Amino acid sequence: MTTFITKTFVAAAVFTGSTTALADEAFPFLKPDAIRSAYEMEAAGWSTAPVMIVNAFVAAEDRTFFQTSPSRSTIPLFVAGWYPQPGFPYKRVVAFSVSQALEREEILDWYVHRVFLGQGCFGVDQASLAYFGKSTVDLELHEAAFLAGIPIAPSDFHPIKKHDRAISKRNFVLSEMARAGFISEQEARISTEKPLIVRQPLGICP
Repeated sequence: MTTFITKTFVAAAVFTGSTTALADEAFPFLKPDAIRSAYEMEAAGWSTAPVMIVNAFVAAEDRTFFQTSPSRSTIPLFVAGWYPQPGFPYKRVVAFSVSQALEREEILDWYVHRVFLGQGCFGVDQASLAYFGKSTVDLELHEAAFLAGIPIAPSDFHPIKKHDRAISKRNFVLSEMARAGFISEQEARISTEKPLIVRQPLGICP
């Protein structure tokens, strides 16, 4: 039945704000309990991401995330890229369901721990080690901003092959953090002046 559901029905589910019938009929993994169970199963093995890092990722992708409905944000769409499975076609339906089933902080937690960050790395814990050889709790502000800028196009912001672009993106994230009130203008300015020093060669995640 899954493969025969119409795009019209999917679109209607999104725009009416109701995915219950959709989940009951064809996609049980869209039910709130199923989404929460999947999140909690994965989260059990994660470290707690420092607030600075979470804020960097919010600023990079959607600095209004805390002020508007999560269902209007692009961040749940990243979650929909891997839940329930890569290649599942109805990403906006999944994103909407995730935004309804989880709290904002949980959505962000899932995002920062599972988003692809280049070098074969998924999530900040792996990426922090691959790029800087240290854990997330030891990252400096400008390093967190660099990682936060990667998801949109990892190959375009390679810190060695495309160093200038990586610096530019990092500085943009820092400015967005200041604009959102996560850091001060002075903190942003000081961090933009720091050199971006990464491991040589970069680590590769398994």
